[in-house]
Formats: sequence, structure tokens, C-alpha cells
Amino acid sequence: MRICLPMRWIPAFLVSWIVLPALAAESGAELENFEAGLLPSRWTFSNGPEFPGARGSLERTSTAAHQGKFGGELKFDFTGGGNYVAAILRMPETGAAATGDWTGLQLWLNRPEGHDFVFRYGDSSGQTFQKQVECPAGRWVRVTIPFSGWTGHWGGANDGKVRGKPAMISLLIDHGLQTSGALMFDDLRLVNIQNAIARVSYPAYRFSPEEGWHTRADGNGGASRLEGKMWTADFSQGARWLSLGVPDHVLLGNVDKIRLRVRGDAEGRPVRLVLRTHFMTFQKTIGEFAGEGEQELVTDGPQGPGWAWHGGENDGKIHGPLRLAEIGLAGNGKATTCKLELLGVTVDASCPAEKQCVLLAKSQGKSSNSVFAVRARALSDKPLRGELNWVLRDWDGNEVGRGKRALTVPAKCEPVEILLPIGENERAKRKFLEAEVSLDISGQEVAPVHAAWVAATNEKGDARLEPESPFGMGVYLNRYGGDAQGLALMERAAQMARDAGVKWSREDFSWGRIEPRRGQFDWTYYDNLVACARRNGITVYAIVGYWTGWTKPYSSEGIDDYVSFVRELVRRYKNEIKQWEIWNEPNIFFWQGPRDMYADLLTKSYTAIKEIDPEAQVLGLSTAGIDHKFIARMLELESPFDILTIHPYRTHLNDLAFIEDLKKVSDQVKMPDGRRRPVWLTEMGWATHTPHNTVRQDFAPNTLRAQAELIARSYLCAIVSGVEPRTFWYNFRNDGEDPIYFEHQMGILYNDFSPKPAYVAYSTLTRVLRGKTPAGPVPVPPGVLGFKFRNQAATPGETIALWSPQADAQVELPVAGQRLIRINGIGEQSQLAVRDGQVKVDLKKGAPVYLVLE
Repeated sequence: MRICLPMRWIPAFLVSWIVLPALAAESGAELENFEAGLLPSRWTFSNGPEFPGARGSLERTSTAAHQGKFGGELKFDFTGGGNYVAAILRMPETGAAATGDWTGLQLWLNRPEGHDFVFRYGDSSGQTFQKQVECPAGRWVRVTIPFSGWTGHWGGANDGKVRGKPAMISLLIDHGLQTSGALMFDDLRLVNIQNAIARVSYPAYRFSPEEGWHTRADGNGGASRLEGKMWTADFSQGARWLSLGVPDHVLLGNVDKIRLRVRGDAEGRPVRLVLRTHFMTFQKTIGEFAGEGEQELVTDGPQGPGWAWHGGENDGKIHGPLRLAEIGLAGNGKATTCKLELLGVTVDASCPAEKQCVLLAKSQGKSSNSVFAVRARALSDKPLRGELNWVLRDWDGNEVGRGKRALTVPAKCEPVEILLPIGENERAKRKFLEAEVSLDISGQEVAPVHAAWVAATNEKGDARLEPESPFGMGVYLNRYGGDAQGLALMERAAQMARDAGVKWSREDFSWGRIEPRRGQFDWTYYDNLVACARRNGITVYAIVGYWTGWTKPYSSEGIDDYVSFVRELVRRYKNEIKQWEIWNEPNIFFWQGPRDMYADLLTKSYTAIKEIDPEAQVLGLSTAGIDHKFIARMLELESPFDILTIHPYRTHLNDLAFIEDLKKVSDQVKMPDGRRRPVWLTEMGWATHTPHNTVRQDFAPNTLRAQAELIARSYLCAIVSGVEPRTFWYNFRNDGEDPIYFEHQMGILYNDFSPKPAYVAYSTLTRVLRGKTPAGPVPVPPGVLGFKFRNQAATPGETIALWSPQADAQVELPVAGQRLIRINGIGEQSQLAVRDGQVKVDLKKGAPVYLVLE
């Protein structure tokens, strides 16, 4: 269902106020409401003594009241260090809270922005369990925490099995962006999770053309084909499996059961389902169809019985929202053809009763057709009625319009879409417009969402190679096909990277693609890739990772085969590529062998590369995060490398701490004679996905505005750190179109190549700093960062980058000259007045600005 609204930004679009149903009576056992006081016999404060330095307190205050007069306030002060503070509650020994069969905690929570909330549970054996709980920051939300799904445990039996009833619970706030602040909480209740869970069956797939189903074959699939909803599976040519694949899209809720309905005859052929969770794959044979007519196969979702798994984390756990990847039929020795009419895939799902609704928003269309498209879905057996609100802001945070309207969200996950047109007047005034959209439904905690429109740009980049530039990007041209269509898309990506100012790209050189059989090389694809990058002014560095199918992984023979391949690779491209990275993230699951074996791989590869091209540089370690322990071990084993590569992902960017982290690891890898190895940041980024309604993901969601701010700040921090960096954002273009799966939302381009605000912010940064080098800090107030950049050539001109990560600020700077141009993060320019050699600059929280002195 789609609704298109004629919209005037100012005044606000007015509707009658909606009378919403009252909340149902509270269930469970009250644990604490703070109205009777804070009893020291039950509550204690901990400063996390195993990580010294934190201070704080636990207090009963009126400020922390969600309802009633008082609530709990966990104050923290990390000025002196430390990792966390905690409020610890000893569970009562009598009453309903002690005797009930409770399986979860429900409470109201107001989490400080930039800090993670962690929950701990102590069982009767003295074992402690822990997990991070994802919830919105900066406002009151009701959170339901199951006593399950733990990510860590220690003490007591230390076996991961909960024994008896809880003896204590702890609410922790970590050392995040702010040095001081508070976590506020109120109205704690023990609940039976089953009573707080909503359950619904919804149609996940209808096999309509827009869902993108396509056929696959293990073996010769003969005349197999998909025509509309009719699947012809031809096993006459000996295919082992015939399958239907579908583009990645997450399934909402916790997947309790999956139901596949068909009409037709495929008797005696086992049916396989394949699902994915992050990088790991689950698969299961769910049964066989019997006879003809309409039939249904039903299976429990992962982690239910019968599911096998492989790849990625490879531990059989759920690591993110589940995505249906494939439905397969087995040949089972029958060389016949069967036909099935595909009727649908239904999911029986569950979720916390207050998280039944998911809200999405995006900008779409061009020119006069530009709109903000808002979509809502509900895991509910009944329609949910509420009020939709939106606020429009420009890049500098100024409100330019708002509106609201009544909205009914259909039952059973059917979408409703609202289109908010972006007026011509608004598009003409600015380069950026943000819509913040919220949906208020009684009894529901719906995460607000943001969409952003950016103006089209016609600026073209320079196609000259500039290997001295710090501006890299994970363009990953290697992800495009080698046919005419794939090469055309590769060229398009390279051109857009060129126009954004990208001068380096990290590219995977696939051993299996280049040498599919021992000693047989096909260089065609990578010759095209290297040529494509170079004609667009992009220097390639090669990552050589992952085993080919014909070798013996993680063995001496396999390493020797790998080194032989590296030798041929360097020989082929030594005139075009001078930097070679050995493997990707060998400190985590991308390397499944003994960690010390990586040192052998790196050592032998280093020797081989230098033999072929003494001028080449070997990039080593490629750690997920900044893994000081792994780095120390590789240094202990005397693993040779010229450049250290790291992937310093983080949930929150503490700019000064990040700069110090880079300096610290640079110190760690100094050569014995004191010379410094450069440190390259070959992956780093923040995603712009919408939170899933039940499953936490490895990356926290960020707004499009925040991603744009973070890309500029992270590159600026790396440049001024002095570690000789090249920085490669992960990644350039979204890997897919699902708005909830974080891996699909890491790019600075959408999957359709339209730019996100981060693309414009990156382009602005590269243009402002092109040909300039850091010239030291400028005097700024505490909490503000400011650095000068001067032209590399002996020409006048200076640029100052200023930003205030945590709060709005005003900076007064001494300047020489009378003309100063202010450029904001997306390239909008204005002139600032210089009075008596001073200029005042207003800074919005988190948003860099550039001052160009002429």
C-alpha cells in the first residue's frame, strides 16, 4: 500500500490528534521502582576494579524517574581511565521475584549516546554471564532482556550453562565517547519472556518477479528454468542438485519455523534450505514432497535440530539476521524432469511485544520526482495504528520543515509506504536535506529512521596517478563480472571513484580465478581490472588471500603452492603494482589454521616478492581491529613486512584516542634500528543500516549524516597522526539493497550507484586537501580539534580543518588576510568576516568544516 502526500515544509502538515489505546496491565514481578529508596543491602556500585581508573556512583534521583518520582542513576567518570561502571542488584530471597519461573528482565532505560549498555547475570553456582544489549540512545525506551543468548561467561562452573535462579544482575555502561555522564533506569520487572513475546506468521516470499529468484545447478541442469512461479527442474542431464537462489534480504523477527508451499510433483526428491547469518551458512534437508497437488514442508529455523553450518564464524550460532539464500531439490538418482508451482515461503516469527514494528526510510527519484519514501511493516496479527512524524534539516542542522499524519500499519508484515515529495525550492537552495522520521504507536518501541537527499554533482576527478596521496578506498573492482556488462559496471565504479578523488584501491587477486588448475593461468580479467583502475588515476595495491580448490590449505605444501602463485603474480604485474598484502585478517576466522603458520606464509611470500621485484613493498598482518597481541607474536616470530596493515573498526570514534591508537601501534612495529614502518588502514568504516527488530549485528547503525561526518573525521585523524597512512574506507558501493543487513550498507554509494552523503563528504575532503600536507595543530578550545594544511608546492595558501566531536562549539582563530572561505562537510561555501585579525567559526557537533585562507 502506497500513499503519496502533497507536502508543504512550513507550516507543518496538520492532522487531528490520534487517541491511542492504553497500555496493557504490567505483567511479571516488580523488582525495583526506586520509590521506597535505594537499599544498600540490595544495590551496590562497582567501578570495574579489574580495569582501574573509573569513578562514579549509583544514586536514586528524580532526574532518573521514568514514571513516579524517582529512578536509578548510574553515574560514571572515566577521566582517570577504566573500562566500565556497574549497578549490581542482589536478587531477593523471598516473594514473587524469588519464587517465580522468570526468564527475562524488563526495564525502562535511557542510555547515554556513545556508550554501550551491557547486561550481566549471576547464577546460583557463581557463574557470571554477559551480553551487550542494543537499544536507542538519548531517550527512554523499554527494554526486554532474555536470560539467554550470552556472548561470554566466567567463574563458577564456567561451562556456559545457567544453573538455578539468578543470584544477581548487573547493569553496565562502558567507557565510550564521553568521559562523564550517566545511565538512567527505572521500573525493573522480572518477566516470563514467553508472555512478553509476540508471535505471527507472515509471507516472506511470494515468488514474484521483483524478488529476483533465479536458477542454479550443481552439474548439467539441462532445460531447467523458472518462468513466473513455475519451476522446471530437469535432472535428465545428471545434475546432482537444482536450486533457486534469491538476493539477500533479512527475515524479520526470530525465525521459529519456515514453511515452503508448492503445487506439483517432485516425489522422492529431498528439499534443502540454505540460510545465511553474516558470513556463516546454515543448510538443512527439510524433507521430501509426497505425490502431487498442493504441499507444505515445515522446519524449525536455525539453530533447531538438523541444521549443519560452515564458513565465516563457523560456530553454529546466530551472528545477525537470517537471510534465505537457496531452495534446492536433489537429483537422488532420478534422471527425470519435475515441475513445481511455487506458492510461497511463510515464516513463523517471534519478537518482543514492544518491537513488532519496523520503520524504514530512503530518498529516491531524481529532479522533480525526488521523494523521501517511508515504509513501515508490523509483525502483528492486527493492524497497528499510530502517528508518523517527520522533521527536515539542512546540513548545518537548521530545521526547514516538519509534518505529521495518522498511519495504519497493516497486519502480517504487509508494507505501507508514504511518499514525502522534496520540493523544487528546497532542492535549489542546498546540497543536502535530511528527513528524521518517527512512528508513535502505543505500546511499541519503533526505532526512528533518517533519510537524506544530496544534490547531483557534475565534478570530474583527475585521472593522473598520485601514489603519494593518502586517499584510498575499498573500491573492489574485483567484485564485478568479466563479461561486457560486468566490465561496464567496473568502469562506472572506477569513474565515480576517480570523480570523488580516490587515488588508491584495495583489490582482491583471486588465486582460484587466476590459476584454476595447477600451472594454468588466466590473466584476462585482472589485466582488465588493473588497466581500468590506472586509466582512472587509481593506484592498485593487491591483497592475495584465500586458498584455491586444488591445494592443501594450512599445510607446508599449501604454503609452497601459495608462494609459487605470488611469485607469478608479482612477475606479471611488477610494473603496475608495487604493494602486495599477504592474506586478510589472519588473526580471526579468515585464517582457519594455526596462527603461527601465518608467519611462515608471510616470511616465504616476502622472500619471493623481493626476489622478483626488490622495489616492491610487502604489506603484512592485516589485523581485524588493532590486535596488539597478534602483532607482538608475529614480531616475536620475526615475520618480515614493510608496511603494517590494520582494520581499526570501532563503534564510536573518539578522535583523540584514535590518533593515539595509531601512534601506539606505529611505535610497536618500529624497526630495531628505530626506523618506522608506515601504518595503513586498509579497512575502516561505519554502516548506515536500520536496526533489526530482534537480532543484534556486529556493527551499530548510523545515520547517513553520521557516516558522512565519520568518513571525514577518520581520514583527518589518520593523516594528522603522522603514521604515513593510506586509508581505505570499507567500502565504496553498497554490497546489496537490504536496508537492515549492515554488510549491505557499508558503502558511500548505494547499490544503484547513487551517492550517499558520505560520497559528497569524501569528495569535499579530497578536493580541499589535495596537494596539501599537515602543518601542525591550531590553538582551539578543549574538545575541539584543529589542524593546518599547507600546499606541498612552494605556493601561498593554507587550509584549516576544524571539528568538535562531542558538542556544538564556537572557535575564535587569529588569521592573516581579509578573505576567508568556509566550506562545510558537503562542500557548501560561505565567506566569513575577519575582524581585527580574528574570525569566529561556529561548529556543529561531529561535523568538520574547512577554512581556506587566500
